[in-house]
Amino acid sequence: MNDRPGAGTELYELFPSVQRTYAQIADWTGIDVQRIFHEQREPGQEHRQGVGAVRQAAAILGIADVLAEEYAITPTAVCGLSFGALVAATLAGAVERRDLFTLLMRFREVPPPTVSESRRQAVAMLRIPLENDPAAFVADAPDVHLSADLGRVGTGNERMVLLGGYRSALESFGAALPPGALHVSDDHGAAFHSPLQRHVTEFIEPTLEAMTFRDPRVPVHSCMERKALTTGEEIRDLFHRNPTDPVSVPHMIGGLEDAGTELGLVLGPAAFGTFQNAQFPVVHVESPDHVFEAMTAVYDFGIELPPVDDATMGSPR
Repeated sequence: MNDRPGAGTELYELFPSVQRTYAQIADWTGIDVQRIFHEQREPGQEHRQGVGAVRQAAAILGIADVLAEEYAITPTAVCGLSFGALVAATLAGAVERRDLFTLLMRFREVPPPTVSESRRQAVAMLRIPLENDPAAFVADAPDVHLSADLGRVGTGNERMVLLGGYRSALESFGAALPPGALHVSDDHGAAFHSPLQRHVTEFIEPTLEAMTFRDPRVPVHSCMERKALTTGEEIRDLFHRNPTDPVSVPHMIGGLEDAGTELGLVLGPAAFGTFQNAQFPVVHVESPDHVFEAMTAVYDFGIELPPVDDATMGSPR
């Protein structure tokens, strides 16, 4: 996960707008700013259990605030993969920031499922031919589920997919493949974005029911299907399905391409390579130098900036 300690510190030290953002987040979460920046994830701890999810969301929001308040750069569309989709919806104004961090703190309290050794969960990585349907590839494998389609890799003839399931089932599935083709991770003990995470959805359901979901100010391009989400009910569905449904980089980027995106800004700690197959130029914004690069790219590509309101957003089109 992209939640390494220290993310966002340079921007925090330089911009008062970022300092105000972090002060709010510290107040909402009860986690002081220095702890947000520097707390390490404990061994075996999942992304949602540590401070990392709060740190990553804070960095994204802080950068969006700098771009909007200092340089009048706001987007005409937003998107995010997995956890990033929740932050993107918040940037689009569909969810209040305070509600997002209430939800993130609730995620930290999700108890692990009570399972036997044979029901230990895991995640595995696999390359398959680009033309193969990722879901169909595992359709007949018991207790193995598609978690994520990361799109084209290497020379472009293959795609990378993540599979979630019981570790024993993943190992059995891998045994039928060429040696070394399937890599079962030792770092993740949760089959994220799979039906095995239904206990997460059930645990956070009361929190989601208490949240208000509004129509986003700009489209939120889904990572679950090639679709622009434009209503509060669609955003609510995104939040409900996020723990259990597979996510797709091709769906997300394809939706942006369908909408005529001219420039993408990837905010905060991120696997930037994920976006390098996009048909539009992409700039990674994580440091003060990157902010300048983003501003330069906006003008170099002749992007017409939308009017600035009180929103803080992600990537301009």
